[in-house]
Amino acid sequence: MKRLMLTVCALLLFQPGLALAQDPPKAPPAQHTVAVTGVWDMLVEAPQGQMSVTGTFKQDGEKLTGAQASPMGEVALEGTVVGAEIKYQIVLDMQGQQMTIVFAGKVDGDTMSGLFDFGGTGSAPWSAKKRQ
Repeated sequence: MKRLMLTVCALLLFQPGLALAQDPPKAPPAQHTVAVTGVWDMLVEAPQGQMSVTGTFKQDGEKLTGAQASPMGEVALEGTVVGAEIKYQIVLDMQGQQMTIVFAGKVDGDTMSGLFDFGGTGSAPWSAKKRQ
């Protein structure tokens, strides 16, 4: 019985030491943060051909707001910036029908690019360069 008690005590004494000897958990890798606030000159490959668009973005943490102007007019935008990933949407009035267009892409310094989805009917590439 004495031997059992000594074994249990020895295990209890050494168990915390084993826990301390382990490597601490590693922190998740830091996300690359980008700043998109400002005016961006954009090119979108619309079904009717290439179109120039101006995006004016305001970033507050991961929240993104602003406006997008094209020859068709200006519309509000809302979305997110998480790490280097940007995603936002605009809503267009197409002859009385609302169409949501979602832009998704990656920011790399003063450029960004990705794909946009026009209401689930197709997608096309877009790119942008930040005005200085």
